[in-house]
Amino acid sequence: MFKKLSIIVCIIPFLLVGCVSQSDYDTLEKEKGELSDQLSAVVADLDSNKKKLDEQAKQLVELEQLHSENEQLKQKLDLYRSEVNSKAEQGSNYNSTVEEEYINNLLEVYDFKAAWMNSLLDGKVPGVVFKIKNKGQKTISEIEVTVYFNDGKGNNIAEESYHPVYDSITSDYKELKPNYTFQLESDRFYSTKTVPEEWKSGNATIEITNIKFKEE
Repeated sequence: MFKKLSIIVCIIPFLLVGCVSQSDYDTLEKEKGELSDQLSAVVADLDSNKKKLDEQAKQLVELEQLHSENEQLKQKLDLYRSEVNSKAEQGSNYNSTVEEEYINNLLEVYDFKAAWMNSLLDGKVPGVVFKIKNKGQKTISEIEVTVYFNDGKGNNIAEESYHPVYDSITSDYKELKPNYTFQLESDRFYSTKTVPEEWKSGNATIEITNIKFKEE
């Protein structure tokens, strides 16, 4: 009996070592809960930061795309401006007269045709037809046009000047008012006798070389 009690007394310290009080247990559970909450908060922060980073990366891609598009638009705008300025420099001269500026910007020559045509008096002759529209606000009392006949390689071989608008008794067009158009009758054309026989139809250019404004 005594021997059994001795054994139990010896065993009790070892059992007490493995035992934890309720207070310690509650403290551990509380710490576990706090750590769990902290871990959840950290995970939530990480998720939030990841979303922010993803959003910033997306915005960065969009910004780079916008930057690229803006650069392309800028290049196109610069090209457009250079073309406009080039045309403006070609079409405008600071030393030009009012008449020259009016010719370059407000008189339009169109439906120009140069070809061998049949004349009742002279037979087949080089002839030209064209139209001129006055797109400005001034009335013109005289217009001189010059037709340059070339060899098809850009080399002029003859030229002839005409006065489709002229303030004289014999002229059908004594003036060309704003928004009015000059044109010959359908069966008429301007002819020339200075063009050589080897000239081919279509090899010609035309330009307005002089005008006079009607005195008001």
